[in-house]
Amino acid sequence: MSVYSEQIQNQLKKLIHHSDGLVVKAIGKRIAVCYMTGMIDTAQLNLNLLGRLPVKEHIESLDKLLDYIAIGDCQRFEQLTDAVDKLISGFAIVTLEGANGGLLVNVVNIPSRSPGNAETESTIYGPMIAFTESMENNIALLRSYITSTDFMQEAIQVDSETGTLANMLYMKEEDASPFVEIIRKRIRKRKMKGLIGSPLFLQLLADNKYSLFPEMSLSERPDRTAQALLEGKVVVMVEGNSQVIIGPNAFIDFFHSVEDRYSTWGIGMFTRFLRTFALVLSIFLTPMYVAALTFHYEMIPMPLLEPLIISRSRVPFPPLIEALVMEISIELLREAGARLPTKVGQTMGIVGGIVIGQAAVQAGFTSNTLIMLVALSALGSFTTPNYMMGSSIRLIRFPMLIAAGFLGLIGIAFFTAFLCIHLLRMTSYGKPYMYPMYPPNKKGLIDTMLMTVPSLFSYKTDLASSNIRGWKTRLSRWFTSDSEAE
Repeated sequence: MSVYSEQIQNQLKKLIHHSDGLVVKAIGKRIAVCYMTGMIDTAQLNLNLLGRLPVKEHIESLDKLLDYIAIGDCQRFEQLTDAVDKLISGFAIVTLEGANGGLLVNVVNIPSRSPGNAETESTIYGPMIAFTESMENNIALLRSYITSTDFMQEAIQVDSETGTLANMLYMKEEDASPFVEIIRKRIRKRKMKGLIGSPLFLQLLADNKYSLFPEMSLSERPDRTAQALLEGKVVVMVEGNSQVIIGPNAFIDFFHSVEDRYSTWGIGMFTRFLRTFALVLSIFLTPMYVAALTFHYEMIPMPLLEPLIISRSRVPFPPLIEALVMEISIELLREAGARLPTKVGQTMGIVGGIVIGQAAVQAGFTSNTLIMLVALSALGSFTTPNYMMGSSIRLIRFPMLIAAGFLGLIGIAFFTAFLCIHLLRMTSYGKPYMYPMYPPNKKGLIDTMLMTVPSLFSYKTDLASSNIRGWKTRLSRWFTSDSEAE
């Protein structure tokens, strides 16, 4: 190694705090090439960079040195301190003795897996490919769906400590939309240290981070992401993550599956109504059982009352405690099945549910009727296509159960009213969360039922405030015709 290369090596080691992995190669006496092991494409480094640099020929400037490098992505830098972040990211540094600064050469090859099948959003129809942890590959997948010059890509740094980058993707015709500017400002403003996962970044972008309901969704499917872009939504892609953030979203968007668009309108509409029915069933079925047995025996038909009394004759607990025990048992089985290996987890869920349910009935801890109702409620929550929304629904059942156990139907009515008020007040980047149900819009409802492209974001409204204003102003604004609104 030449004297010049040793000097460059010592300077870089100080900048990276003497961390291992730094490699410095001397090309003659005046050129040094530096890179981090494991982060570079070895073949490209040897063939297009190291193998082409002159060993004996005298080079006077960095501009002439560029003529020997067969890699297009080369950048100039003035100080080594400016190039350390790129060095750690996988770039190679080329310096020349006597020249100010040096060259950053893109030979990045971060280990990543090949695109595979979607696991959390699996479907029967349509493409099966999913995003990977490589941002370049993910953007290439999206560009294979949207071959338009209107497809915009904007890179923003979201974490100064880890150097994590985020790409904001949107269609050009939506550039004037306030959503793009709002998300751009929030990305630049709400930075944090140690930002690695997309779900963590999603919480920073939300209007109301303390709400149980998600305002933006995560997706690992390029086809769903491309459809969202064409609908006027904004996509945020965080480096090193296989899931992208899509928003803004309305409440009803979380119950739309990718598969609905690949089915006929009749089948798609039926499955959406089925999920809506499952939502109501999951939230209200078990609380109604508790309220009826605790306060409202008169509402139970006589043919059902006798089997219920016989079923509960050996149960020593009140209906509220009985229901809470069974709901918690279902959640424990679900969590255990999710954390165990795939084959063991499936067996644990099936066998554990049967064994625990049968043992609980024989021991007198619960009744057969409640086991069936709790199982139906759990199935109803699992029909939600979006995992975050499904988790929120499962969590809501517990306060609803407690309200039913203490106040009966009055408690259910009060908690339902509280939920409705909360949902009606929520916004997603200023847009009403419950659109098109509130503010009511007939065209939006028809689009939602018939699976046409939603018109949620074609209306240009005032988004200066994220709070929903008076109902009279909203109704007068949203009941305008489509031509006037546009």
